[in-house]
Amino acid sequence: MKQVYPTFIVNTNDGSGHPFLVCVPDLDIFTEGETFADAIEMARDAIGLTGISMEDHQETLPAPSDQ
Repeated sequence: MKQVYPTFIVNTNDGSGHPFLVCVPDLDIFTEGETFADAIEMARDAIGLTGISMEDHQETLPAPSDQ
């Protein structure tokens, strides 16, 4: 079954190499990207790896919130 988790992407405009910060609160994920597209890709990767890790440890994926 596919789940959809709320994901927040913020452009910090701080001139750093990774100005796009990503947060997926339901999975306690924080990542970043160089561009908006890169931030989306990083979020997808992080969500997928978190799900695989949780399955490997017989943990139950949390239900998505309605944030």
